[in-house]
Amino acid sequence: MAPTTQHSGNAQAEQVRRRAEEGSAEAQYNYGRFCYEGNLVDQDYDEAAVWWLEAAKQGHVKARTQLGHLLRGGLGFEQEDEQIARWWVEYERSFAEAGDAEAQSNLGRMYEEGRGVERDEAEAQRWLRRAAAQGDAEAKLLLKRRDGTSGDLQAQWELALIYLDGQGVSKDEAEAAHWLSLAAQQGHVEAQFRLGQLLIHGSSAVRDSLKGAQWLLSAARLGSQPAARELGDLYREGIGVEADDTEAARWWRQAAEQGDPAAQYKVGMMFLEGPPILAKGAAALVWLLKAAEQGHSDAQFQVGRIYQEGLAGSQSALEGNRWLERAAKQGNCDAQRLLGWWSIQ
Repeated sequence: MAPTTQHSGNAQAEQVRRRAEEGSAEAQYNYGRFCYEGNLVDQDYDEAAVWWLEAAKQGHVKARTQLGHLLRGGLGFEQEDEQIARWWVEYERSFAEAGDAEAQSNLGRMYEEGRGVERDEAEAQRWLRRAAAQGDAEAKLLLKRRDGTSGDLQAQWELALIYLDGQGVSKDEAEAAHWLSLAAQQGHVEAQFRLGQLLIHGSSAVRDSLKGAQWLLSAARLGSQPAARELGDLYREGIGVEADDTEAARWWRQAAEQGDPAAQYKVGMMFLEGPPILAKGAAALVWLLKAAEQGHSDAQFQVGRIYQEGLAGSQSALEGNRWLERAAKQGNCDAQRLLGWWSIQ
């Protein structure tokens, strides 16, 4: 890559450029600085990189340092330019061998991608592991991706969580779905559940309710408590499957029997709201109590109401108030309103 022949029209910049073209390393460095800062000439990172490279070839220390910072930041130069790529490799190697973790990570990536050097998996691994041992987050991520691509189940699961939660990277649902899918296909139950959730509730870029329901079904059959509860919701609403209240009840019941408070609440409400109320009130109370005792505020409210109104066959204002107060303390507005009404009677 050669410097351009465009001129700025600024007398000082033109003078420095002429000296740079004549081979002055200091002038090359200074003109590169003008281009980088947009001082006296239009800002142009490509031009800055070219002039700093010319100065660095002559041993100009500041130009070498500035060019390294520019390249590391991904600014300005065309990475396809082999001359710059080779120079960058040697630049990073000098720092990597001195123990710089960022340089070790960059060098490992270069060997992995074959940029400026021939691709060399062993060298890539060596430099990335040296960087990771010093805590370099990018190197750790690159190594984990290598392991995940090679079929390491734990690495696939951890990568999925990294991209789901944005741990040190931007959140990326598509990337998360990729790693969740690989782990799910290996039978990772939590990955199947999280993948199902993502495909049902994720952005339009990844949403696929049919596949989401299939993964939730797979996870539920393998014993996933939250997957069974969510599968019940899908059957109730007809999302990804045909609406079927019997199937909804079956999956909610499975999750409820595994101790899921939200599912226990749903099963309890099925009994409570299904006619005749008195005949099913006792069954509703059994399930709602299980959820209420785990802190489910809506269940606590319903238990309080059942006791207050005698919906399970016997009435107890004292027991009803006790559960309503527990729900109210958690911010349950229905319980707070009902307590206010009862205190006036």
